[in-house]
Amino acid sequence: MRNRLWRVDTVEGDVLSATCIDGDAGEEHRFFIPFEQVSRGCIAPPDTERIGDVATNRLLVQAFRYSMLHGTAPLMSLRTSAVIPTEYQLAPVIMALNQGARVRMLIADDVGLGKTIEAGLIVSELRARKLASRILVICPQNLREQWQDALRYFFRLDAKIFSSVHLRGLEKNIPPGMNPWEYYPCVITSIDYIKSERIRPFALSAEWDCVIIDEAHLAAKPHQTGQKESVSMLRYTLAREIAGKANHLLLLTATPHNGYTDTFASLLAMLDVGIVSGPVQEPVIDRAAARYHVCQRRRKDVVEWFSVHAVEENPFPKRDQKEVLVDIAFPEERTIMEELGDYGTGLLELAQKDDRFTVRTMARWVVLHLHRRGLSSPYALRKSLSNRLKRIEEKIAEKDAGSEQAISEAEAKAVTLDEEGAEDLSEEEASERVERVIYGSLTALEAEAERLRVLIDHARGVTPAKDSKLRELTKKDGYLDRAMRGQFGPRKVLIFTRYKDTLDYLADEIPRRLKAVAPSDIFRVYGDLNDKSRREVMDKFIEAEKGVLVATDCISEGVNLQHMANQVIHYELPWNPNRLEQRNGRVDRYGQPEREVHIRTFVMRETLDVKILKVLYEKAQKIREDYGFSPAFFGDEADVISLIGDMGLVVDLPPTQRTLFDSFSSDRPAGPRADPFSDETVERIKNESFYGQTAIDLADVRARMRVSEEVLGTQEDFRQFVLVGFSRYGCTVTENRDRNHTLRIVLSDELVVPGMPAVIEKATFDERIALQEPGIEQLNTAHPVVRRLIELVKRDVFSPETKVYGRACVAATPDVSHVTALYHFLVRYTVRGVRPSVIEEIVPVACDLVTGTYPGEEETAALDRVEKVPLPAGREGSVKGHLRRALAEEMWRPVFAERVERRRQELVAEREALKEQLAAVCPDAAWLAGAAEVSVASHDLISLRLLEPVPAAGVRR
Repeated sequence: MRNRLWRVDTVEGDVLSATCIDGDAGEEHRFFIPFEQVSRGCIAPPDTERIGDVATNRLLVQAFRYSMLHGTAPLMSLRTSAVIPTEYQLAPVIMALNQGARVRMLIADDVGLGKTIEAGLIVSELRARKLASRILVICPQNLREQWQDALRYFFRLDAKIFSSVHLRGLEKNIPPGMNPWEYYPCVITSIDYIKSERIRPFALSAEWDCVIIDEAHLAAKPHQTGQKESVSMLRYTLAREIAGKANHLLLLTATPHNGYTDTFASLLAMLDVGIVSGPVQEPVIDRAAARYHVCQRRRKDVVEWFSVHAVEENPFPKRDQKEVLVDIAFPEERTIMEELGDYGTGLLELAQKDDRFTVRTMARWVVLHLHRRGLSSPYALRKSLSNRLKRIEEKIAEKDAGSEQAISEAEAKAVTLDEEGAEDLSEEEASERVERVIYGSLTALEAEAERLRVLIDHARGVTPAKDSKLRELTKKDGYLDRAMRGQFGPRKVLIFTRYKDTLDYLADEIPRRLKAVAPSDIFRVYGDLNDKSRREVMDKFIEAEKGVLVATDCISEGVNLQHMANQVIHYELPWNPNRLEQRNGRVDRYGQPEREVHIRTFVMRETLDVKILKVLYEKAQKIREDYGFSPAFFGDEADVISLIGDMGLVVDLPPTQRTLFDSFSSDRPAGPRADPFSDETVERIKNESFYGQTAIDLADVRARMRVSEEVLGTQEDFRQFVLVGFSRYGCTVTENRDRNHTLRIVLSDELVVPGMPAVIEKATFDERIALQEPGIEQLNTAHPVVRRLIELVKRDVFSPETKVYGRACVAATPDVSHVTALYHFLVRYTVRGVRPSVIEEIVPVACDLVTGTYPGEEETAALDRVEKVPLPAGREGSVKGHLRRALAEEMWRPVFAERVERRRQELVAEREALKEQLAAVCPDAAWLAGAAEVSVASHDLISLRLLEPVPAAGVRR
């Protein structure tokens, strides 16, 4: 490590931070000055006695260029991450930088706009500026792996997942007695794991520089009509406590406002920047102060921005969304629905005789749950009825007449109405527990058992052949049939269902009834699958040429599926429009490769679904069209049945379903309740939100980024750099026999990265292929092996022991008239600011050694790609003299000084322009103070390529 050349980045007291510039890993190291011998250094000029080959010379220049992509960008996150963001994704980064040393933000962009990328860029910026090193990400359980992949792939962060399962393996690396939350610098965990009484003290005792809470609405304070009203506060309490301990806080959610001001304000209060005041139940939001801490944009705002400002094509697909209304075609179906209604009426009447409010309430959830299971599939209904009968028979055998509540009222309501439940109870388990809620005397239980046996027998009569909805799904020339024949895009379809039993039913029946789908084309994902198994299934679905992924809502929120499919079928209508929109947002989002997504929702006629919920969905869609956002659905204590009653809608239902509907009115608590569709609620959300307040123009920043990317060359240039480099270092590269033409790479010992395998089984240079199929690794400038290759090339070319020299070389070409020298200088600039920094770039210049003239910038760039031919015999003697003359400072100094000064002025102008662009929205952009004070610090000649003129092929002297 020592006796090397280093770039000094900062000096703070006796601590020097520096980055190695002649190899190493390119990472910053810190040194204690009193223990070191520090002296001014420089890279020696190329050795004219060692003439290298052109291929190695080009490899060296490319290595330097690839190592400093966006090396002069004003945003440090662009220099340190693998993200090439759109301009709108840079807006929250600018907002964060404007907050200085304490960043507190609510990022509330619409579903599918890339909040993960925006948060990652902010974290990268904080880390690059030495403002954060310890990071904690709190998210729903099903998003942990996705966060881990994003941080590793885009931002070079090795994050560890903490759970009861993961910690067992991680604790082996921890010193005895040490708190694991303090040992690992970057941790991802689920909100329900960290909030548990056993884990919470350890997590809170650790120091966190930056905390990210994803799907932050789950951690908001539940609405309270009065201070004494009891609500579950565990998630909110944990989030508030850990937010208070962190210096930086990022709250991410697409649905921050649920219609209640106090719940929305609780998120803003967590930011702890003085924007919420007043009583908890009636908070006052300081909008003027909040606008500097809230980034909230609707999708339609971003689409409009792309149409006006962006150079790139609008990355969002169009949406083709329709309902498929299914008639009840068979008498067996109608009979079982009527009998199920009669059975439910009997349960409700029995419950009404009980004095206990809990029994009456739970009876409604049981009946409504069974009704919804019947609407889902006949198989799901049979399983539910059998599950309930089994428990009743057990109680009869035990002569136990006591009521049995196997689940809390809150959980029963959540699982029945598609609301968010506790993470420690899967939806499959919660459903089964609702069915085991038992009450009544032994005589009543015996009567119910007999009724259930009859119901189950009649339910068996609804065979797949007499299942109207299944027949509609699998009919010839139906939507699924056409989708699997490629009519709407790739032959990949996602089918969402509410219940695991219906999932199994569909997975078994679809291949039997639809020729376009074979059993091997079916893939299943559900809540009880562990993370590893779930990922394996998803990977297989991605790799398949065609397939149907049948899934429950375990992948409906936060999981990005846009590269898997562009077609979604909802087999039932969720009773929560938020859940439907979350499902749709998995494919209808930024980065969807297809230009249109197709969504179909199956709804049974003559049921609660079509009679009630269709009204709500139409209202929700109308609000989205008028306002650009969906109404929050529902408030904490409001539910679909209560809401319908409050809205005064006239609902035409069969008598048995009417009894169920009316039963919810009898014990409904008095008092005001927010109607998410009322003008008052929608206006409240609109007025308290911050849409359209982050219109930051970053066109110049993005334009400069594009120039930097173009200088690097084409994708083929990068491919050749990597493949030539792999060959130089003894790697074996073969092409796999697959449809994507992926590469199998056996790495040499020098290129093996610690902690990574020595063989890359599937690799590609194509970003689209890598994103669509997670099992394939993309080789880009951020890939650890490519970074290792870049640093090895830089190290070995400078090493005096290297056998392959490339800093000085000679190329014969018919594309020049005189002997011409092409130089590549590494130029460093210092930037004054809140934290002074060093930026670097490669500056090429050229000189005609005969006339002493200097080609312009475009002509100089073209010299890098001239045709190269073998050097004629007898010219070797003059070459070394030409090289020595080229190295004379008077040959290159005038053009070099002029080019570097012009480039310095360009950097100053770019940064001044950025300050002016931000002045309107960021008047106190302290982070830009001194950013335009750029001065040339030093330079080194990295490469000298001598171009010797020869006649073109076929031309005689």
